[in-house]
Amino acid sequence: MAAKRPKQSASPKGSSANLPSDFEETMRELRDVVGQLESQEGGLEVAVTSFERGVKLQQHAQQQLDAARLRVEELLPDGDLDELDLDDEDEG
Repeated sequence: MAAKRPKQSASPKGSSANLPSDFEETMRELRDVVGQLESQEGGLEVAVTSFERGVKLQQHAQQQLDAARLRVEELLPDGDLDELDLDDEDEG
């Protein structure tokens, strides 16, 4: 009879309830997850758990970006970001 191995904790950062509060930290953690996946260390279960964490982080980052966009749009007179000229054509 084979001995059971203890279950490994595949995600040191925890569940989706443990998401970073700011965008920069979300992106740092997402880059860390990508690096871990690219290193191919830890086996399949660790990779799948890391991928799940990465998806949650990506969704969280998108929510943070959407919230920031909404805040900026509220500051504009017409609420239209498309009219904002962000190109630096005058430089160069």
